[in-house]
Amino acid sequence: MKYVKILGLAAVAAMAFMAFAGAASATELYSGATTLKSGTTITSSLTGGTAKLEDTKGNVLDTCTGGGVTGKTTNTGGAGVNVTGNVEKAGVTWTGCTVPTTTTEGGTLEIAWTSGNNGAVTGKGFKVSINTILFGSCVYTLGAGTSLGTLQGSTTGTASLVIKATVTKVSGICESTGIWNATYTVTSPDPLHVTNS
Repeated sequence: MKYVKILGLAAVAAMAFMAFAGAASATELYSGATTLKSGTTITSSLTGGTAKLEDTKGNVLDTCTGGGVTGKTTNTGGAGVNVTGNVEKAGVTWTGCTVPTTTTEGGTLEIAWTSGNNGAVTGKGFKVSINTILFGSCVYTLGAGTSLGTLQGSTTGTASLVIKATVTKVSGICESTGIWNATYTVTSPDPLHVTNS
């Protein structure tokens, strides 16, 4: 009888796990009706606005009027799996900046469906050097995993990557943390949206 009870409990636990797994969110990226495959290049550019880095006291360290982020997906997502991607150093560019700005290391991105056509974006790695007038060269990074912001998707229009992220200084005499604000327009694939399939 004891073994029957144990088997019964095991069966209930297995059914509960399967129900949970079935209800878990599934993140996938689509362009129109097509699922993006692993290795798909996603390109975005800073248009009609600025990328701004300021310290936690509100002092603006750097402002750029152009540039972009280009990376490749490393999976297709799926049940309980977020979409991931790699961005090489050369994939993060800056132009029209108030001080010399250079990406010194690439990193990875992860997208998790949140609601509608949108997803939360997390970044890991990346290092950017800014050569400030007052403090000299300072390097900032996203670190182990930082909330970047939101991929605002669309099934018919253009998607946007809206960034508001806290970055950490790894060298230099600038403030130890900074805030990166920018909105990038996804130029390819277009349209682009996040689904919970």
